[in-house]
Amino acid sequence: MLSPKTVSARAHVHRRSMSTGLSIAQLHTEHLPEHLDPFLAFDHFRMGEPFFPPHPHAGFSAVTYMFPQSANGFLNRDSRGERIEIHPGDLHWTCAGSGLMHEEVPIVDGVVCHGLQIFVNLPAAKKWTKPEVFHLRAADIPRVTAEGVDVRLVVGSHQGRTSPLAPPTEVSLLDVVLAPGGEFDHVAPGGESRFVYVIEGSVDVGSRTGPTRLVAGDAAGFSQDGDSVLVRAVGGPAHVVVAGGRPLREPTVFYGPFCMTTREDVLRAVHDYETGKMGRLESEVRRRA
Repeated sequence: MLSPKTVSARAHVHRRSMSTGLSIAQLHTEHLPEHLDPFLAFDHFRMGEPFFPPHPHAGFSAVTYMFPQSANGFLNRDSRGERIEIHPGDLHWTCAGSGLMHEEVPIVDGVVCHGLQIFVNLPAAKKWTKPEVFHLRAADIPRVTAEGVDVRLVVGSHQGRTSPLAPPTEVSLLDVVLAPGGEFDHVAPGGESRFVYVIEGSVDVGSRTGPTRLVAGDAAGFSQDGDSVLVRAVGGPAHVVVAGGRPLREPTVFYGPFCMTTREDVLRAVHDYETGKMGRLESEVRRRA
């Protein structure tokens, strides 16, 4: 019989309006210092207008997941020449590696895109690999349904089903919709981190005898004891994301959009960007104008 993990940390992530066309709740390592690794950032956005001009990334993966309920999608372009539409329910995974430029703008201006922008660290041995792009259409993401619960296996496994995406960093990302009273019990292998972020509704997480109540915008990290993550909707339907992975436990040195393990590697990435080795990319907004 599975033993639910207990909640060892929790935080509320305040939503910020960064413009009339963007609001974002940013879950970062300072919220759950021991539970996000190998995730670097986990941002829940609503975006209806172009906001971020072409920009570089290096040393990690930039991941966009558009919720199936989103009214709009993104156009993703990068300096490798990729041009891909991220429709509702799609996952787009950009392994920046040694560095590239990219831009994402709403496909239809003024219509809100609702999803997650996630930064996943790369192991030191992969930080200088050639950039790669992976894309999953909504129809290719497996679903596991039962009474009161609908789970999309965006990345990772659940109840014998596995996402077709094998990313360069071993992580799990499950999109879970619960009916009132619905319960989700997910096996979490030993040695892996797990956290829950609540998109909508109210849930109890952790053990049935001493659960922790979470509401929209709350996040909780789980202890290493136990072997499952238990989530139950209370007071109505709920929507949560359950994520985690095998921690890298490696140094992280940040400089803007670059994340390396040493200062020397960061300086190398900056030099590569400034000298054009990460490519060039004209803004889609200017192209439309």
